[in-house]
Amino acid sequence: MTFTLTRQQLDDLVWSEAMRNLAARIGISDVAIAKHCRKCNIPVPPRGHWNKLQAGKKTVQTPLEPPDLGSINLITLSGTLTPELRARIKGEPGDPGEEDDVEALVDRFRKRLGKVAAPRSLTPAHPAIATLLRKDEELRRKQEGSPFPWYAPKFDSPFERRRLRVLNGIFLGIAKTGGSAWTRGETARELGLHIGNRGISFELDHPAAKRGRTVASPGDKNAKLILRLAHDRFPPGMTWQWEDKDGCPLENQLTDIIVGLVSAAERLHRQWQEEHRVWQRREQERKEREEQERRELEARRERERLAAIEKAKVDALLQDAADWRKAAEIRAYVEAVLAQTSTSPDETFENWRKWALSEADKLDPIVSRRPNPPTHQ
Repeated sequence: MTFTLTRQQLDDLVWSEAMRNLAARIGISDVAIAKHCRKCNIPVPPRGHWNKLQAGKKTVQTPLEPPDLGSINLITLSGTLTPELRARIKGEPGDPGEEDDVEALVDRFRKRLGKVAAPRSLTPAHPAIATLLRKDEELRRKQEGSPFPWYAPKFDSPFERRRLRVLNGIFLGIAKTGGSAWTRGETARELGLHIGNRGISFELDHPAAKRGRTVASPGDKNAKLILRLAHDRFPPGMTWQWEDKDGCPLENQLTDIIVGLVSAAERLHRQWQEEHRVWQRREQERKEREEQERRELEARRERERLAAIEKAKVDALLQDAADWRKAAEIRAYVEAVLAQTSTSPDETFENWRKWALSEADKLDPIVSRRPNPPTHQ
C-alpha cells in the first residue's frame, strides 16, 4: 500500500517521534524516510534530539523552509498511514490546501538559484551535454578517412558550439537547484527540464528554425539564438521566449531564462490542473445527467410495464365478458332450437346439443375457471 503526504505533513511526522519508531509504524525503512526528507528539503531531528527530550532538556525544531518553484510538495510513501499517525498531521493526507502565489514562489526560487554566470567553455559539462560531446567525438573518429557525410560531427560549427554553451549554462544552473535536464535527437533540438514535480519542454535554435522542422544551422558564430517553449497554449502574461538582443545576448540572460522556464512549468501545470478540474466537473455533471436519464428511462419503462399489465388485465376481463355472453347466447340458442322441435330429439340432435353446450362451457370463463372469478370480501 502507498499514501501521499505534503512536505508539511511529512515534516509533522518526522518531528513527532524517533525516525526508527516512525518507520516501524509506517512499515518502511528509516533510510527511505530520510531519503524522502533530503529530496524534499525537509529538516530532520539532529542526533541526540530525542535523548535530550527524554532527559527533559530543551530542544529546538528546525523550521521547514517555505516552498519555491523547485520544491517537491507531494511525497508518496510505501506503507500504511495508521489512524494514530493520521491524527498527527494537519488537513487531509496529500491535500496541499491553498497554494502559494506563483510570484512568491518565483521570488524564493530566484533567491535560492542566485546568479547564473555565462559559461565560457564546455568544461565542466553537464552530463546531458557531455553525452552529446562524447557522441560527437565518436563521429569525428569515424569521419577520418571516410567519404560519407553522415559521419560529420553535429556540434563543430561556431553556432552549434555556442548553442551548447548556452544549454550547458542552463542545465548546470537548474542542476544547482536539484533539477534535471534532458535532450533528445542527434542534434539536441528537443530539450527539457524537470524540477520538483514539474517539467517543461523547450527549443533553443536560430529564429529561422520552425518547430518540428529541420533547418540547416547557420555557420556564422554571430547568428542569433532564440529559446522558445515547446507548448501551444500559454496563460495570459506568461513569458514564453527569450532571444538575443543588442547588447544582451542569451548568455547574459541565463538567470532570467532559468527562472522563466521553471515559472512557466508551474504556470502551465496550474493551467492544466484548472482545465482538469473543469473537465472533472463536466464529467461529473455528464455522469449525473446520464444517471438521471437512466433513472427516468427505468421509471418510464416501469410505468409502461405496469400500464401494459393493467391493460392486459382489462382486455382479458373484456374478453372473458364477451366469451361469457357468447356462451349464454349458445345456450339460449340450443334451448330455442329444442323448443321449436315438435318431435322427440333423436340421437343426431342430442349429439349436436351436447357438442354445442360443451363449446359454450369452453367459452364460459366462469365454468372453465379462466381465470378464477373474483371473490368478494
